[in-house]
Amino acid sequence: MFGKSNKSEERRVADLSLEELEALVEERRRIERARTFAETDDTRRFAPITVHPGDGKKKRRRRGWRDHILFLVEVAAVLGLVAIIVVALLNLQSLNQEVAAAIRGDQAQTGAEPVTNVAAVPAQPSGELPGSSFPPASSSELPGSSFPPEALPASIGINVQQAPALPPPTSGPQSPTRIVIPALGVDWPIVPGDGWEQLKLGVGHHAGSVNPGERGNMVLSGHNDVFGEVFKDLEALKNGDEVQVFAGGKLFKYAVRAKRIVTPDDLSVLQPTREGVVTLITCHPYRVDTHRLIVIAQLIP
Repeated sequence: MFGKSNKSEERRVADLSLEELEALVEERRRIERARTFAETDDTRRFAPITVHPGDGKKKRRRRGWRDHILFLVEVAAVLGLVAIIVVALLNLQSLNQEVAAAIRGDQAQTGAEPVTNVAAVPAQPSGELPGSSFPPASSSELPGSSFPPEALPASIGINVQQAPALPPPTSGPQSPTRIVIPALGVDWPIVPGDGWEQLKLGVGHHAGSVNPGERGNMVLSGHNDVFGEVFKDLEALKNGDEVQVFAGGKLFKYAVRAKRIVTPDDLSVLQPTREGVVTLITCHPYRVDTHRLIVIAQLIP
């Protein structure tokens, strides 16, 4: 009988599929684990767990105070940073107003030019467009930047001696001396040259560019966020707006024809032109100064 039973069981096992065999093995393992668990006399698994209700509240209370203190520290840090930024902006605005008042005071003492109704070999570009609020950082950008030149790192072991600044060009009889933009309320003196020191005094006339009324490109640049914010609102000019330039006791009028935004190393705006135009340059955007705003106005006959 046993022989027949074993053979019958072997046939039944052989007829089972792989999934059925896996289920059978798992069931036998479960039965074996239950038998082992029932035979053990270890009572630790039934030991009660003591819970103290007050512990969680104390931990949460300590965590809450700590979170409140950290939050207050963060708020104080943010408020301090905001206060520093506000004070810096107010100081900058006050400085701009003082510079503007000083320049206009000098202009009033010297007297304005009389108004009557009604070009030069271009200089080599300095490498940077004028009109920014920072001194040029390199020789491959337009002059007039607001940032001081960057020194070479000491780690490279090169000590560069800064060359003495060249004196600004001398004004000629027909050199521009004053610019007025009625649409913006701009009325500033024009100084020869557009270096860092010259642009502290007003609008700079690019060395070698033509004089008012002459055929060619007259380049004038000014700051928009420091030293009086000479060209702060230059972006608001529209086509047809008038730009007035004084020279030699005469008034020359120009009409705005185009506006462009370029990178500081785009020197094409300094190139000579066939017609009489004035190119106004300043940094852009306001107090960011990563680009240059260009306004081109054509001479009105």
